[in-house]
Amino acid sequence: MRKRRWKNDEEGVQGYFWPSFTDMMAMMVLVMLFIAIIAYIQSIYNAYEQTEVRHELAKVADVKQHISDLIEKRLEENVGKDKIIRGPNNTISIEGNILFDTGSADISASGKKVLGQLSDALVQIIDEQELSRYLYIILIEGHTDSVPYDNWSLSTERAVSVVKYMAEVNPKFKEPKYAQYVAATGYSEYKPIEEGNTNESLQKNRRISFQIILDDEKWQNKLKGIINEY
Repeated sequence: MRKRRWKNDEEGVQGYFWPSFTDMMAMMVLVMLFIAIIAYIQSIYNAYEQTEVRHELAKVADVKQHISDLIEKRLEENVGKDKIIRGPNNTISIEGNILFDTGSADISASGKKVLGQLSDALVQIIDEQELSRYLYIILIEGHTDSVPYDNWSLSTERAVSVVKYMAEVNPKFKEPKYAQYVAATGYSEYKPIEEGNTNESLQKNRRISFQIILDDEKWQNKLKGIINEY
């Protein structure tokens, strides 16, 4: 009789533990399912975040190209497509002989007409918030040919003359709101767009360029803000 009770007791113990083990297995399944759901939701957030980042980067690239397009269009309307060159990084260049006489840093009569209309276009660009919010500077670059001369001075003085004349013809460029977005520099003969000493090559290398430089801090902070949201 004792042996049978012992057997019944053992069966009772087994009957007590088996439901607990089943509950534990069910709980593990639920936990794994919960983890899978969390991972799936996180993947959706990650995909959305990456889409937002790509979208913002595309907007930044579009800003630079759009500003360059507007400058190029305004210059082409005045001097023709054959006098305008689009270089690396969406740099827009106009042949120097349109703006200056040989060896001079004084704006020519034809150059004044071109720059007068261009200055209005630049003001419109700065006024348009979607374009100016990432803009750091519109850098006006002076370039010369390789003919021996004081080319450092000439290239720099020509770029400065462009900035000064635009401020003269359009007083808004004397205001900090607009003046902060333009600057001038000279590269002498050391950034040619065409090698060689032919008249055609020398003419192309004598130019004024408009380089669009974006504010890295502004758009990088925008990207960080997007990332931090998720």
